[in-house]
Amino acid sequence: MKYNIIISVIIILVLFYNYFNRQPVRITNLPLDIIVSPADGVVKYANNRIISIFLNIFNVHCQYVPINSYVKDIIIISGTYNLANTPESGHNEGIKVIFESNFGEIEVIQRVGFFVRRIQNTIKKNEYVERNQIYGKINFGSRVDIKLPKGFVTNLIVGQKIYGGITPII
Repeated sequence: MKYNIIISVIIILVLFYNYFNRQPVRITNLPLDIIVSPADGVVKYANNRIISIFLNIFNVHCQYVPINSYVKDIIIISGTYNLANTPESGHNEGIKVIFESNFGEIEVIQRVGFFVRRIQNTIKKNEYVERNQIYGKINFGSRVDIKLPKGFVTNLIVGQKIYGGITPII
């Protein structure tokens, strides 16, 4: 009986780990000049060019390239480790990727949460990347911030559920 419980817990943990680490391929029929969300989650802030998305433990945690572009820069940001769903998480540690597109620079900042503090990226500076390409992953509760190019305004609203690689953000 005792071993059945241990085995059941291990199986549940393995299933959750696999579920959490899923990386679905996202395909959209949107025109190539549409900027899409780099992450799944709920919009916590959306004002003009600035967007913040909260990812809970059930969201896909990989990030998608928002538009065909070049990786202009990758910057490591030192910071705190606040809960990712609080305003203070805007000061959390993270990685800023600057994508240089035909429309200008798009900044995407992956921010860690309180519990697990690990961000993984597979892109390099000066690399050409295509919209919907998976380029990184944040582990567990996390936040993604976006700054659109000058002259663009988001169409997202606070509380809206969005999907990386699919939902247009302008």
